[in-house]
Amino acid sequence: MRKINTYLYGVVILMLMLSCAISCSAAGSKYAAKVNGEGIKSVTLEAAIDNFIENQKLLGMTFEEGDKDRLRTDILEELISAELLYQESKKSGLGDLTKEVEEQLDNIKSGFESDKEFNDILKERGIAVKDLKEDIRKGVYIKEFLEKNIYTDVAVSEEEKKTSYEENKDRFNVPEQVKVSHILIRVEKSASPEEKDAANKKIEELRKRVVSGEDFAELAKENSEDASGPRGGDLGYFRRGVILKSLEDVAFGLEKDEISEVVETDFGYHIIKLADRKAPHTLSYSEVEANLGRMLLEQRRKETLDKFIAGLREKAKIERF
Repeated sequence: MRKINTYLYGVVILMLMLSCAISCSAAGSKYAAKVNGEGIKSVTLEAAIDNFIENQKLLGMTFEEGDKDRLRTDILEELISAELLYQESKKSGLGDLTKEVEEQLDNIKSGFESDKEFNDILKERGIAVKDLKEDIRKGVYIKEFLEKNIYTDVAVSEEEKKTSYEENKDRFNVPEQVKVSHILIRVEKSASPEEKDAANKKIEELRKRVVSGEDFAELAKENSEDASGPRGGDLGYFRRGVILKSLEDVAFGLEKDEISEVVETDFGYHIIKLADRKAPHTLSYSEVEANLGRMLLEQRRKETLDKFIAGLREKAKIERF
């Protein structure tokens, strides 16, 4: 399993915990580690592990038996690094950041429908608002500390960006893409022959109207039984391997502005219009410069942060239990 990215924890301490972690004042006092005498509770570590796993599952990741044990070691090291950074931030004279803390708390609250829902969730998970604010405060102090003390001289030059672009040009290759619109008349799998016949007649009639000159987008808005209907059936650009193979094969075989024959899928009957086609090409430097610059800057910042944390670890008293 790949190591957790220290940079992510360095920017905002304990972000795994902000949404659903158990606060440090929760029941249980066993420590997983101590950093210069400051404890990291086992319940904090377990909450961070569980939350990390749940977040990764939302991204489509899967976890097997034994993964949690391996994560425990990695995440504990991240929490230790975060604690070291927080301790260092307290020495740096950042001043009063109460306003920034309140803004972060408001951002979290805005993800709930009401203050009542927010408070109910905290109560359900055993989190006191003051403890949540303390976690947020740590995150704010670390972020300010990094921006004002660690990242001040970290930059990426134009020459470095251009060199990276030339050395990694193959990563900027874009395959052929098509932009299509469609009209869908849905047919349930359990539909009777009569229902299927009625749907087929409707889509055939719509195709005749399009071919005879009526506006495809307007007909899609009025008739398509798909979420793209209000957009005139617009599905945007896509490359091969993104949509249903039966629709893909038809879409990539059309000429610009050509209307397909009726296509049957598990969803029902479709007609497709090809709006545009982009040939395979390599993105130019100007097209990727901004994103490339951000990627290189993040990489440089991570390297700087890792080096700084290594120095803190050398001087720290770290106990793992």
